[in-house]
Amino acid sequence: MLVLNDISVALTKSDKPIIKHIYYKDGKKLLAIGLRSGTEFTDYIPLLQGKIMVVQGEIDFNTETNSFRLECFDSFIIPEGKILSIVGVFDAVFILLLEETTKLEIA
Repeated sequence: MLVLNDISVALTKSDKPIIKHIYYKDGKKLLAIGLRSGTEFTDYIPLLQGKIMVVQGEIDFNTETNSFRLECFDSFIIPEGKILSIVGVFDAVFILLLEETTKLEIA
């Protein structure tokens, strides 16, 4: 998928999350997100469950009470209503599947 490759290349020049909308239909969104090592994606509050899958690198996925290290090809169901952050450990690209009512904020 060229979008994922484009994000991977763009990570070398960006200190902010790179977000690309891939798909939107029937209330579902599919996003590809890139995080450079050390870049933080914060204040994300899913209103409904979503799913995340890492396709490159590693991320730390943090809720109010837990932290998970996700590596390439790991996937994870995002818990509802939990304030969390996602931090790039190694330059990372991941896919996020969300319901239409899911709120996505970047601080």
